[in-house]
Amino acid sequence: MASPTTMRAWIHSRAGPPAAVLTLSHDHAVPSLAAPTDVLVRISHAALTPGGAIMMQFCPFLFRARPAIAEIDFSGTVIAVGPDVPESRQLAPGSPVFGSVLVTRHLKMAAGSLAEYVAIAASSVARKPARASFEEAAGLPVAGCTALTLIDAAKLKEGDSVLINGASGGIGTIVVQVAKKLVGERGKVVAICSNPNVELVKSLGADEVIDYQDHDPVHQYLSQRFSETPFTTIIDAYGIQDIYSHCADYLRSEGLFVTVGVAFKEYTVPSMLQAVCLMLKNSWWPRALWGVPREYICVNAVANLDMMERLASLVDEGALKMVVDSRWDMTDAVKAYERYLTRRAKGRVIVQIQPPPDVDSKGQTEA
Repeated sequence: MASPTTMRAWIHSRAGPPAAVLTLSHDHAVPSLAAPTDVLVRISHAALTPGGAIMMQFCPFLFRARPAIAEIDFSGTVIAVGPDVPESRQLAPGSPVFGSVLVTRHLKMAAGSLAEYVAIAASSVARKPARASFEEAAGLPVAGCTALTLIDAAKLKEGDSVLINGASGGIGTIVVQVAKKLVGERGKVVAICSNPNVELVKSLGADEVIDYQDHDPVHQYLSQRFSETPFTTIIDAYGIQDIYSHCADYLRSEGLFVTVGVAFKEYTVPSMLQAVCLMLKNSWWPRALWGVPREYICVNAVANLDMMERLASLVDEGALKMVVDSRWDMTDAVKAYERYLTRRAKGRVIVQIQPPPDVDSKGQTEA
């Protein structure tokens, strides 16, 4: 499958917000394979990610190559394969895949997913699940791997009762589904989200959904409602500090509080530093010195092959479906960021780079 020598790509050469720094190039060079274990992928869809937005706005170009291509998560079709990629990976030209650009390659080699092609290590892509569209698969890597990391750290088992905050977001929608599968019918999943997303979260398997807008502050409602029947686990897929600060009222003494960290209020350096300081305090402040008397586990996840293959299996088993908030044309990527940065998206914000190919019954793209 031949590729052109140039492509469209959203690029930037300085740090800053998307609307201020991104430019759509129509003649960016198509990348070549940098190693014999690389593959070249024709990108169909890209998903916006927290890491992609943060690196764009705050990582100085003293530490990265320019011009950089934005974002890291994608789905698409393999069109070229390095000679050292094992045949067992089933990544022949025409194979539908999804994946994520490693941060090191994103920074040092300016590789990104808001482009028509990406050259990437074969270990950074997995076969697209047959039961997912290219649009849905693009949202799996970082959000899905983060969700699985939260689940693994929570050590959920059948019969557990779990509270999930941020249940309607890109990570939370996956956590709800996998958590319900693990705790089973004897267990209970209680989810927190805003009113417009209550029915969505119920449809994903939550036994009860709490609208935080109707119960503000939500930690007071949790204290009143669940003090007599505290949760075995709390998973915070958004990062609300007050839920942790007061969790001794509604989380068992031996329970785990597992989180993605403390959400910063806005994309500014002071807000991010404040969030980091709170995470460090939560993790290290001694309980004997007025610390919260519950274990705090903050996860830091990146997409990797093992977890992406787990995600693909869950999708093909029918145990996981991706929730797409909105899809945008490639030319409207800046508008897609405006939606994404509101932090009100339910599920993933997806950018269609180019039309997806047809896929035959063997999972290969049709010519």
